Parts: sequence; structure tokens; C-alpha cells
Amino acid sequence: MIIRVILVGSEGAYNLGVIARTCMNFGVEELYLVKPRVELKEALNYAARAVEYLARAIVVEDLEDALQGVDLSISTSDEGFSRGDVLRQAVTPDKLQGLLTSRRVNRLGVVFGRESTGLTREEIARTDFLLTIPASPNYPALNVAQAVAIVLWELWKIKGREASNIPPLASREKLDKIVSVLGDLTDLAVTPEDKRRRVKTVLKRVVYRSGLSELEARVVLYVLMRLKRRLMS
Repeated sequence: MIIRVILVGSEGAYNLGVIARTCMNFGVEELYLVKPRVELKEALNYAARAVEYLARAIVVEDLEDALQGVDLSISTSDEGFSRGDVLRQAVTPDKLQGLLTSRRVNRLGVVFGRESTGLTREEIARTDFLLTIPASPNYPALNVAQAVAIVLWELWKIKGREASNIPPLASREKLDKIVSVLGDLTDLAVTPEDKRRRVKTVLKRVVYRSGLSELEARVVLYVLMRLKRRLMS
């Protein structure tokens, strides 16, 4: 599994340098920077032996560009749960093993937000699911470099347990098709527009967290397509 760390709107040179070092510590193959607000030259001063690694980081203008080629994407936030908010239904790092070892993920993208404001709701919505690190409710917001280290440590442990005897994970294309058909069914079944959006978000998260094999996805898609045709006839 190739891990791609994606930093959105990095604001601190020190943090960026430390994160580059952490990525090297845990064998992260790819580092993407989305519209960084810091000079890379300054961050290199804090990268120690990761200077060349940071210099090779790929800079893009939009999160969508950074997610290209990723099979599964995770956004991160200290606001992991809010009752009734479909975007704030996060998993914790200890759940990553179950989510990742039950499927075959070739490239995983992990998205971290700005030091000051984190990720926007729109950015979180672009990813497959949300991850949060439990901390004291009195001060739950971790420094982004600390959060990166904790998440990468968990992923490092998981990579050491990758299995080769599991069924092939459903392709991203197949999962996208399931989400699309579920969206069409939602349009047919749910009338209020605001509720329709909420339902689509929940269904999308369920599909991408499901760990469907290629065979299972084909069966699910077959049933959904039959149901769609029946409802539209």
C-alpha cells in the first residue's frame, strides 16, 4: 500500500519541515501540498535529513488534484462527532486496521488541514471518510505535525500486517458507480432537497467504508440497477 500524505494550506514552516521528517520516518512514499501558504525554502531549514524528500513534494492548486489516483481517501479533524451532522461521523485511528486490512488498497490518501482552521466542510466531503484522534475535550485540537505522526504510526503498523490472501477490493470505478446509482435512487425516493443531500452523503460514506470485494460490488450494483429500472418503469 502506497501512502500519500496531503497537506492543505500549510501555514507553518517548522511544522512542514517536521512533517517531512515524519513522513520519512514512516516510509511515506508521496507528499502533496495543496496551495501551501509557506515558503518551501524556509521549511527546508527544519527538514533535517528530509530536505531532499521535501524538495520533491508535489504542489497542486486543488484538493481534487491531490486525490487523483487514490483508491481510498481519509480526511482528518479534531471535530469528529456532531449529532445529526453526517460529515462529523468519524472513525478513530484504532479502527483503521479493520478498514484497511479487509480490503486491497493500492494507494491511500490522508488529508490534513490548515494549522489555524483545519479542513473546510467541502474538503471533508470530497474524501471517503473522516478520521479523528480522541483527546481531552478541554483541548482536543492537536498540532498538525503531532496528528500526522500519530496517524502515520498507526498506518506503519498496519502496513506490516498487509495480507495477500484477501479478495480483490472493488475498483474505485465500481464503487463510484454504486454511489451514482444510489444517488439516482435517492432522487426518486427522497423529496426535500436538503434531506436528499444528507442521505447521499451518508450512503457515499457507507459504500467507501464497506470494504466490498469486486464480486460483492458487482452483485450490489446488479441489484441496484434492477431496482432503479423497476422504479423508473
